[in-house]
Amino acid sequence: MLTTRKWIGLSILALVVIVAFGVLSAWQWQRAQRDEVVTAPVPAAEVFSAGEPLATSAYGTVVSASGTYDAAHQVVVVHGNGTYWVVTPLQPSSGPAIPVARATVTSLDDPAVADVTSGNVTVTGVAQPYEGDPGTPSSLPAGQADRLTASGLALPYPAVGGWIALQSQTPPPVVATTPVQPPITQQAGGNLRLQNASYAVQWLLFAGFVIFFWWRMLRDDLRELGPEQTRQETAPVREVY
Repeated sequence: MLTTRKWIGLSILALVVIVAFGVLSAWQWQRAQRDEVVTAPVPAAEVFSAGEPLATSAYGTVVSASGTYDAAHQVVVVHGNGTYWVVTPLQPSSGPAIPVARATVTSLDDPAVADVTSGNVTVTGVAQPYEGDPGTPSSLPAGQADRLTASGLALPYPAVGGWIALQSQTPPPVVATTPVQPPITQQAGGNLRLQNASYAVQWLLFAGFVIFFWWRMLRDDLRELGPEQTRQETAPVREVY
């Protein structure tokens, strides 16, 4: 019976609808996972404090700060095979300095290393803890460090117990840079869009209903056909010689 025009058409239609519902379910699930909470940056002074390690609850917080870069105490931190972080202290008008990881470079001669914006700047970035507290002094040449720690920076003035992975700066740097990817970001576990997630489940249920109705129609047609006729139509054909 499944080889009749009616059931070939119904089976193809059911298959197309099931695939379409599956695609819609996947699309809604993707939308549910893209619900990122966009928050305004908080002043860095509310997150950082001089000489105190960054609180665990503040890891990954988006912060902003204003001040002037201290190019004289900039440090290039070795971070991976042939990769460096350019870290420049930002000195606010009042309060401790804030190390800012301005760029990722692959060479100490990269123009971004020397491109330190002069004058007052406003930075926005992600608050990060030191990679060791307080860390050990670097054995690398002056101006370089093997880890981003308080000892590695060795600043001669008070600084906060953490650093900022730069996201944006006003005014922007002259040389386009590759940003430093913050090792720690805010957890996104609660950022699932429940409405879209429910839609994704609903589309799967609709696909299940299609399968159910297809089977229900097939069963009804088999019942109407009757057991005797079914046996006759499915019985093997004997050849007569």
